[in-house]
Amino acid sequence: MFPHNCTVYREEEGVWKKYYVYGVLWQDVEGINISKSGLKDSNTLELYIPFSRDFKPLKKDIVLKGIFDYEIKNKPSELYSLGSVRVVTTVDVFDFGELKHYKVGGR
Repeated sequence: MFPHNCTVYREEEGVWKKYYVYGVLWQDVEGINISKSGLKDSNTLELYIPFSRDFKPLKKDIVLKGIFDYEIKNKPSELYSLGSVRVVTTVDVFDFGELKHYKVGGR
């Protein structure tokens, strides 16, 4: 049901810490915005993390699809060479029913 894994990077006390989260659902949503200046990508992320994974996502976390054993040396922009990188912009809590989970949005 939740076939994906992700790596989460979070800045804590000036240090980038890495967390592995297994058994999530990662959905890329592709879109385009039309503005006066032209077309712009508006690709977003919908990430579903069950409570049973014992991980609480936070806004401004950086997530990558898949498991990566990479330590940030200088800046988080280093991660863009690894794969699909998104920054968490929203975290919704669904703490009712049989499948309690977080719905994470990102860009």
